[in-house]
Amino acid sequence: MLFPILFWISIPASLICSVIGVLKNNYWLVLGGAALLFPLSYYFNGSPNFYGYGLFMPVFQVISAAAVRKGNKLWAWLFLLPAFLLVFWFIFVAVFNQFS
Repeated sequence: MLFPILFWISIPASLICSVIGVLKNNYWLVLGGAALLFPLSYYFNGSPNFYGYGLFMPVFQVISAAAVRKGNKLWAWLFLLPAFLLVFWFIFVAVFNQFS
């Protein structure tokens, strides 16, 4: 029972940590966001549509952290975009699948 609660909490926490990390120029927060996104990417790696590609999601956030460390916010935001799109797509599918 504890794992689903932690799983669902880690999804928005990952995005919040990453956004705060980019805004404050703190790359450790972006790396923490990548660590929090790992359970979702591991879950996607087991699905047929994302098999083999799911584990690349935290890699984009690690690259974003490197961009923050170098002081390039534009590249940091661009490399955070796949994580945002994946999370919003996952929430959209999870919520609207219950109503159909």
